[in-house]
Amino acid sequence: MAKVLVGITGGIAAYKAPGVIRRLREAGHEVRAVATEAAFRFIPEETLSIASGGLVHTDTTWWEHSGRVEHVFLARWADLVLVAPATADSMARSAIGLGDDLLSATILAGAKRVLWAPAMNPEMWSSPATVRNVETLSGWGHHFVGPTEGLMASAEEVPGVGRLADEAEILA
Repeated sequence: MAKVLVGITGGIAAYKAPGVIRRLREAGHEVRAVATEAAFRFIPEETLSIASGGLVHTDTTWWEHSGRVEHVFLARWADLVLVAPATADSMARSAIGLGDDLLSATILAGAKRVLWAPAMNPEMWSSPATVRNVETLSGWGHHFVGPTEGLMASAEEVPGVGRLADEAEILA
């Protein structure tokens, strides 16, 4: 089975990440998690640690592992980097080559395969900047699953395209 690094970014859909991680582990994949600092505004680190069965790699742990460069290690370790949920910010950072957090640096360090599972409101998803970033990342061989159409997290919004794809679709 594959070695999957699940990247969790700072959107409300981060609460769905443990389910994705659990399903990957049930399918026999070796899973590690890396979370941005913004992700912890939506889900506790302990929850991700329990779901993944180990340490959650973070900007704090980035420099704590003596003897290895964490972003390079993770990029080489992972057969697949799955970013779920992927925010507009995380995709933009990768599309312009920023590497100032552990997740974006890992992708920049040459991750073999990257699968983005975007989640954001419909206006953000359809903005020219996001469309351009998706085109750029796709041109580099990155893949996308979703977003799908449905109710948004905010009760103020009408249904639209921006929901995180269902676990089954992400894992297909």
